[in-house]
Amino acid sequence: MLLEDEDLTLLDEKYQLIQKKKGFRFGTDAVILSNFFKGKKDGKILEIGIGNGIISILLSIKNKIDFIKGIDIQEEAIELARRNIKLNNLENKISLLCGDVKELKEGNTYDYIITNPPYMANDGKIKNEIDSKKISRHEITLTLEELIQSSKKLLKPRGELFLVHRAHRFLEIGAKLEAFDFSIKRVQFVHYDKNKNANLVLIEASKGRKNILEIEPPLILNE
Repeated sequence: MLLEDEDLTLLDEKYQLIQKKKGFRFGTDAVILSNFFKGKKDGKILEIGIGNGIISILLSIKNKIDFIKGIDIQEEAIELARRNIKLNNLENKISLLCGDVKELKEGNTYDYIITNPPYMANDGKIKNEIDSKKISRHEITLTLEELIQSSKKLLKPRGELFLVHRAHRFLEIGAKLEAFDFSIKRVQFVHYDKNKNANLVLIEASKGRKNILEIEPPLILNE
């Protein structure tokens, strides 16, 4: 049942997603990240910052995974994700945990981590007044460095991290990944238009393994 401040988004003929009208809503980045993910279906997978559940749900309905755990620091997000999982009958494929990933005591546990983290550094500038959007968009509760450090702790040796981020932070992301013993395996830059600069970047990086970097053809969204 929808609340007054919610609406329903159709994902395809069978699946739907409840979203807050004025809260954080999923965008193209969630969809392209779920497409970018490559891993064994039976791998142990964690989504950091599950939000309303869109990425885990997309991975499930695309049959890319057998099971995934999602963690989020916001109780409101976890409750909404729980409703979306139930709405789509995916309780046997997705589990939820409300908490701070920095405090998760599951060292060397996961084969894969997938995340659409906050893109904007917490630089003290004016932010959206809605708390859920602040936390989702700005590095308030989880910085880029904390995300990578937590991923290193949680991933098994040679485990893989998948993330989408702003393209202009690519060198910074690469440097922080290297500092925590990650090696970038695949990169794909995302352009809204072929005549415009890349806005987003998709990254797959391995923990404790050296890779030969694959730079995939750019993804042009309007095509």
